[in-house]
Amino acid sequence: MLARDSLGAIRPVTQLKRWSATLVANAVSTYALDTASTVSGVLLVASGVFSGTGFQTAVVLLGVSYVLWGYGLSSSLTANWRLLEATGTSTSLLSKLAYDLGRTRRAGTRQLLSAAGYVAFELAKESPYYIGAFGLAFASDLVSGEEALVFLAGANIGAAAYEYGLGWSTRILLQRAEDGGYASFEKEWSPADYLAGYYGAIDADEHHTIAFFTEAARRMPADEPALVFGVGPTLHHVFPLASRASEIHLGDFLRCNLDEIAGWIRKDEGAHDWQPFVSYTLQCEGVADPTHADILDREQLTRAGITRLLEVDIRNDRPLGNVEARYATVLSAYCADSATADLGDWQTYMRRIVGLVRPGGTLLIAALGQTQGYFVGAKAFPSPFLDGTDMEDMLRDYFPEAELTIRLVPVPECAAHGYSSIILAAGHRKAGDSAVADLRGSPLG
Repeated sequence: MLARDSLGAIRPVTQLKRWSATLVANAVSTYALDTASTVSGVLLVASGVFSGTGFQTAVVLLGVSYVLWGYGLSSSLTANWRLLEATGTSTSLLSKLAYDLGRTRRAGTRQLLSAAGYVAFELAKESPYYIGAFGLAFASDLVSGEEALVFLAGANIGAAAYEYGLGWSTRILLQRAEDGGYASFEKEWSPADYLAGYYGAIDADEHHTIAFFTEAARRMPADEPALVFGVGPTLHHVFPLASRASEIHLGDFLRCNLDEIAGWIRKDEGAHDWQPFVSYTLQCEGVADPTHADILDREQLTRAGITRLLEVDIRNDRPLGNVEARYATVLSAYCADSATADLGDWQTYMRRIVGLVRPGGTLLIAALGQTQGYFVGAKAFPSPFLDGTDMEDMLRDYFPEAELTIRLVPVPECAAHGYSSIILAAGHRKAGDSAVADLRGSPLG
């Protein structure tokens, strides 16, 4: 949506990127909306709350659900208009098309056209629900007309909640981008809020990320030190490295994040429970049904393997401070992209991270895709709206094409966090390649 050439200077993405972003957002939004609507409809029928209340009551319920849907839709329409005016992109393909066709017209006309395209597309999404619900009611005795109406009402309620949430998150992220008002890491970051909001269970993004890192770790140099840069208060990306690295160094900008990890290492009461993530890591490694003993063994291996907790700063030319080190494996997940909304700053930060990899080493990266930010509670933190091309352009000069893997993975289930896709990358460098060593000694500021 927005990319930045320098702090406070916003440049629009190219028309091709605008349409690409719209196509991806449209697909993700459609999938997420269908999921929310279907689940809501099924749950309302299954609850039995309106069972036996009669056809008339079901009709009234359906009418009320459309009122709620209209309220949610008004929220997303307002946000969609602001998104189009600010970035030229939309979560609705028809809305973007109508907006572009009316580009030379007055703002009021453009807004009406874009709204008409948005509503038309949303109404078109409704038709499969009616066809499916009433088709099943006519074709089978298992579903009554009353139950079909209740299902449709539930689907509308789910759609209303989704539309309202989409509008709310879009407006907040746009406002943050416009006024530079992202939350401060130094003053407003809360490890407890982050852990509670993201790691109570294994979300879709981490299913993909952990599986990717586990597979890529098979090729990392064995029995050598590894660095996790920007570890946050988390350990779920450390477990795949524990069985390969001779020791593991964890670095983060915030002391409070490292303190959270230190509490886990000491087995403090109240330390976050990472066992579900350990179990999933073991499954990704081929252990079909990890036992409790398997999980405890990996936890103990990880605790023993973590030998240093480093305070690091990606904003400095020497991000490890006075520490002079390059590593056989460097893993950095949701770090450089989650520290800035500026594309140029992200590129500088990434060059510094690449500079920590020794010749013959491995780099593992995860980043948020195509978003201006992410939420921790009600606070928004920045992201520079990356896509797979940005990552490829960044890494292809440092890693041979045959040794570089980049994936853009849709995760619509994470839309409530402010993003709907992630970018995963792994690069393996030949032992004789000196490009990283040259980069290490070059000015990066």
